[in-house]
Amino acid sequence: MGSPINGGNVDRLVDRVLQGASSRGAIAGKLCLNDLSIQPCQSCGPRAQAGFCRFEDDMQQVYVALKESDIIVLGSPVYFDTVSAQTKLMIDRCNCLTALVGAGEGTLRFEQYPTSRKAGILVAVGGVGQDFGPIRETVAGFFAWVNADFVASILYAHDDNERGGVRMNREWMRRAFNAGVRIVTRAAARNPGSGA
Repeated sequence: MGSPINGGNVDRLVDRVLQGASSRGAIAGKLCLNDLSIQPCQSCGPRAQAGFCRFEDDMQQVYVALKESDIIVLGSPVYFDTVSAQTKLMIDRCNCLTALVGAGEGTLRFEQYPTSRKAGILVAVGGVGQDFGPIRETVAGFFAWVNADFVASILYAHDDNERGGVRMNREWMRRAFNAGVRIVTRAAARNPGSGA
């Protein structure tokens, strides 16, 4: 969850997606990126050292979650037509998850570390009239990088400033819950016995 506002619209919609997923037996967890201490990517190159990254910070929690999850729910407010700074910081630190490695005879290829295919869903919140195209492009790139199919979006545009006001909107809360149900059903069909 990449919003700096706990209990805000992004947080509540992500929680609702997770509730829908849990209702179908998924084990759901949430990382609030604003609460984590994550260093900016330093572009240290392919396989700079053992592990995913030379930094030993809270990004390790994200790496574990990405490795062990069948489904990724990424939530962010729309800031300057893209993801929040917290979300972008996390995305940049995923650079090492698809490393450029030697393929012999002086050639290089990309190698993805999360080898199991995942399903991804975007939860984005913006103002009325928000163009969600740019944030979708950013998240599509992230999902491709971490080996996830971009299967659904919850794109909530609103005109109020009430913290977490979406909780009063039954239609959007229903949509988010149903997205969680659908993504677990899809993941279970793709990976029987995975526990989604």
